[in-house]
Amino acid sequence: MKKIFLSLLKTLQILLNLIESWGGTIFLGLLFLSIFFQVILRYVFSSPSPELFEIAQYSFIWTIFLGAPYARKFDAHIKFDILFLRFSRKVQLILQIVFDLFFCIVLLVSLGPVLGDVLFYKIIKSEVLRIPWTYLFMCFPIFMVLTFIHNVIWIVKSFLELTSGKTFAKEVEPWD
Repeated sequence: MKKIFLSLLKTLQILLNLIESWGGTIFLGLLFLSIFFQVILRYVFSSPSPELFEIAQYSFIWTIFLGAPYARKFDAHIKFDILFLRFSRKVQLILQIVFDLFFCIVLLVSLGPVLGDVLFYKIIKSEVLRIPWTYLFMCFPIFMVLTFIHNVIWIVKSFLELTSGKTFAKEVEPWD
């Protein structure tokens, strides 16, 4: 049973890594290329491209909403932790579990309405590329699900550390 659980967890980690790192990389590359070609078209050929501008906007949005859960994976978001660091490790773990549980509940409660809105947007299309907004804004529910998964993983790690006293090694951030 333990081997099946570990195998399932490893598969989930690979899938999350593919979505977050490769998806974010692809959209960041698309953002860079669209802005690069915009500059070339605008200043060299004096012919701006509204299509490239729209691609840049939406790839920027997708990059952010795939990058935020990726940062959560490494617990690398900016925090105001001046008071938090003064508490004992046990109190820190309890507070971390409480806040992560609260955020998971907020994500679960709001996921249904968000999905409903995003699916409703299929009737609206983008101005230039005529892409349904459902595809453009699907990044937000994906962000919510990925963040929920990472929060649950951190809750489990914090709970196990709280009960067993064993500290789990953090994954090394790829940007370090």
